[in-house]
Amino acid sequence: MSQAKKRTAAVAGFCFFFAVILLVTALTVYNIAGDKDTLATQMRRHSVPEYSGLPDSEYPEMGKMIAVYLTGGGKTFQYSYTDADGNTVDCFSSREAEHMADCRDLIALAGRLRWYMGIAAAILLVVGAFLWKHLKRFANGMLAGFGAAVVIGLVLLVWGLISFDSLFTAFHHLAFTNDLWLMDARTDMLIRLMPETFFRSLGIKVLLAVGVAALVCFAVAVVLRILGGNGDEEEQVVRV
Repeated sequence: MSQAKKRTAAVAGFCFFFAVILLVTALTVYNIAGDKDTLATQMRRHSVPEYSGLPDSEYPEMGKMIAVYLTGGGKTFQYSYTDADGNTVDCFSSREAEHMADCRDLIALAGRLRWYMGIAAAILLVVGAFLWKHLKRFANGMLAGFGAAVVIGLVLLVWGLISFDSLFTAFHHLAFTNDLWLMDARTDMLIRLMPETFFRSLGIKVLLAVGVAALVCFAVAVVLRILGGNGDEEEQVVRV
């Protein structure tokens, strides 16, 4: 029974670490998607009006429309403005709108994942508290999770440094079941507003948030390991 509790504590610690990492990832992605100011600023930074074709004064409202749509508001994905000649300009084609509907589904999944991982982390904490005599094992599980996350992160980092295009393409093949994400900058404003550098910049924000969360978990695990002392050995002495 004691060995089973030790294994349970270690597995709970490992799962707790990844529950926290997934929680932070989902939370950060969802928050960025719903942040109109961040979207507008990043689009303007990585796609100037001369390139995107969108007047400079329209960026704030464009960011607001996209943020509202991605987080569940608005029935259709379209942004219209009046040009200098008084003509109404519709920015996006039906193909672009269909792709953004797929993106909204991904953001909705991130929104649900926040709650699922939050609940999972809370349950695993309760399990860890119940097995407090094996606190060191729980901490070891967290450290093992940290080690696994570092390996995964390094693989993705090296892949991205070698060929960001292939990493970007692999993600889209994994996330989408169609080819709507393949766009032409000559005809599609969406890809002009959100070029590769746009996603790279936002991806760094997500990675930084996840990195901070991982380091905090690592520090907590080290402290728990110290507090756990030699619990396993002490238990064996008592049994003797």
